[in-house]
Amino acid sequence: MLRHRPAYAILAGLIVLAALALPAAPTTVAEDQPKKDEGASILELIRPRAGETIADIGCGKGTWTFPLARLVGEHGRVYAVDIDRAKIATVRKRVEREKVTNIKLVHSLPDDPMLPKDSLDAVFLNDVIDYVERSALLGFLDGIRVALKANGRLIIRDPKGNPSRVISECYRAGFNLVEAKVPLDDSPQSSFSSSWYALKLRRAERMQPAILPRLGEPRRYRTRLHLAEEMFRAGLLTREELRTTWEAIVNAKGDFDPKTDEPLDLIRAAEATEVISAEKAAGLRKRFVKKGS
Repeated sequence: MLRHRPAYAILAGLIVLAALALPAAPTTVAEDQPKKDEGASILELIRPRAGETIADIGCGKGTWTFPLARLVGEHGRVYAVDIDRAKIATVRKRVEREKVTNIKLVHSLPDDPMLPKDSLDAVFLNDVIDYVERSALLGFLDGIRVALKANGRLIIRDPKGNPSRVISECYRAGFNLVEAKVPLDDSPQSSFSSSWYALKLRRAERMQPAILPRLGEPRRYRTRLHLAEEMFRAGLLTREELRTTWEAIVNAKGDFDPKTDEPLDLIRAAEATEVISAEKAAGLRKRFVKKGS
């Protein structure tokens, strides 16, 4: 055995040299980056490129901020954005400890991400959109749209709610859907929800006034979803009731006759939002029934 020691010594030396040549491993994997099986498809959607500027809104402790900062490189920049000062302070400590130079911290407002105009290639929202209050959502999405460069991309990853509602809100705010992963196969194993989804959208050239996007859904959905949306706006449905209503509409079985159901839905929507009075709505229903008989 003694005659093989030089060979073992050479082999050990080569292993050490190879290890030194590799990039330094993160000190704490859980803190430093998402788990591999959890983050691969999301990073594929975000597609961070060297030199890009990306915002991680709702950055929390920086789980996604630091991997994104490494991927955009020294000539790129990542905005770590959060409304919680404590979270910003946590990320700042790590930035200082690791001497990261391409992360900029932003303490945002509920209805304004506080980002510079036409400056971002991409925005990432991880488990954020469903927590934005309805009254703040329009300003929040508009702030993102204004901050994105022309054709900039918005990536949303969320464990709750129906993605159709989120798509319609983003469409109204000036975003077009590019890709959807529903459900998301590699959702966090420890998550309380099994309904994670991911969306990739792009900034549109202009604001889009339509209430709902044309997503190829059967006609049966469009007016009923419109009705649910307007009832929420009128304060007749809570956020949870709206979510339940959307899911019930999308998952509804049976036939739907647009010649009869859609006009009645529109009348209900107009009455709920006080576009017409209850008396007018009753008269329209009678006229419609008489016309159909």
